[in-house]
Amino acid sequence: MSDDLPLAALRAVFGEDVRVIVPPAPLAGGTMHPSWSVDIQHDGATLPLVVRTTPPGRTDPDVAHREFETINASRVQGATAPTVHGVGNVPPGDAFIVMTRVEGDANPRPLLRDPRFERARAAIIPQLAEALTRIHQVPRDALDVELSGPAPGQDPILYQCEALEAKYLEDRLERHPVIEWGLRWVARRATTHQVTPEVTLVHGDYRIGNVLYDEDGLTAVLDWEGTHLGEPLEDLAWFCVRVWRFGLNDREAGGLVTRDEWVAAYEAASGRTVDWERLALWELLMNIRWDVIILNQVKAHLTGIMRSQELAAIGRRTAETELEILRIIRATMDQRHAG
Repeated sequence: MSDDLPLAALRAVFGEDVRVIVPPAPLAGGTMHPSWSVDIQHDGATLPLVVRTTPPGRTDPDVAHREFETINASRVQGATAPTVHGVGNVPPGDAFIVMTRVEGDANPRPLLRDPRFERARAAIIPQLAEALTRIHQVPRDALDVELSGPAPGQDPILYQCEALEAKYLEDRLERHPVIEWGLRWVARRATTHQVTPEVTLVHGDYRIGNVLYDEDGLTAVLDWEGTHLGEPLEDLAWFCVRVWRFGLNDREAGGLVTRDEWVAAYEAASGRTVDWERLALWELLMNIRWDVIILNQVKAHLTGIMRSQELAAIGRRTAETELEILRIIRATMDQRHAG
């Protein structure tokens, strides 16, 4: 993809005479959403930016607009997020979003293992809990955009079960019995453990790897394209999915702290009391979600939508994810029998 696209996005936001100081340079990562770093002259100062695009055919065409609205509303509420300057579409249909480039590293491994970031490791969990609380506090009327979510009175878990089943049926190239059984298992338990949960703005991809950090901890929450309406426990559970522990499986919350410590930090920041039985169902469902995402990414490679060795290789993770799904079900059943 050439530099024409980020330059077109900059002209759409800042005008045709935008002055580029440092030309666009591709950023690492962003397999599904190419991004560029670029510096411009604006109002007499150098403005460091990121231009991120959504290729046509890859996702909802309105995703960049939802991202724009939810980041801005969350920043107003006090969440740690980049400033967003503009959003739009450029030919041949690529959606873009332009935001301030925030200093920090997104690579999980230094955060989890490098002695240089020992202070960050101690600080970042309360910071992440506070930022997540701010996202969950965004008023509905502050969002001038339509968000997906459960129907009034519908259990958010059952809503997600239906959405994931539909996505699984759309993307699978072969059947995965663990996914099918797991979805039915979650739905049955949610039906018997009926509650009326709070429905809020949910980040949708809140995890290590989607945040920037420095030696003092959190500098920005990234990757807002999955925002929707749901139950706050969904974000807490996604943070605990096994793949985001990066091998440090005794620290269930992002490889940083235990699940208990993560929940305690969120309860302290939000004032909410976490329903542990609901959280277990959400963690199981979020591992199923990751398995469905794997199938989607493998399909993108195998069908030629986006040829990529990375997408092809990720298919091996279905087995480890399905083992985790079965492990969580077994642990949940053991707890119920013990109780």
